[in-house]
Amino acid sequence: MKLRVLGGFIPLTLMLFWGCATTYGPKKLAGGYSEQMIDDVTVQVTFEGNQYSDIDEIRTYLTYRCSEVTLAQGFSHFMIIEDNSFKHLGSDEIEDQGLSFETTTSMSGGVNTRVSSGFEKKPTTNLTGSFTIQMMPDVHPVYPAASIEARVFIESNEHLIKRKK
Repeated sequence: MKLRVLGGFIPLTLMLFWGCATTYGPKKLAGGYSEQMIDDVTVQVTFEGNQYSDIDEIRTYLTYRCSEVTLAQGFSHFMIIEDNSFKHLGSDEIEDQGLSFETTTSMSGGVNTRVSSGFEKKPTTNLTGSFTIQMMPDVHPVYPAASIEARVFIESNEHLIKRKK
């Protein structure tokens, strides 16, 4: 009997926790993404989380949306030219150590790009990330390390995206 009660408790707890997490989708009351075209190749993309979001999750969702927008506009690569994320947070609440991308290639030729931030503390406010990106048809010739291939980022991070069911 005890095992059956515990077996029902764990899925219920996970469902409740999943319901609190930020889900990926267009901006609504509980957060989401939005974008604004600045010109033909420049877009400002924003993702707002909720009180249960962490900074790495917001940055991943934000970069994922940048990838989707890039592909929808007919480009294959983008570069973050301005990061206005978390500017409203004071230094007492959060310390920014910077944003880093790590790209690895496997022996079979697969490529994986991960986004991580160097933030040390998690604030209790809703986090909003904002990137201004420049979309490109190929790797930037001067800044190849800063170029992100949209399709590869989406494929490598699809498993991290929590969509509303």
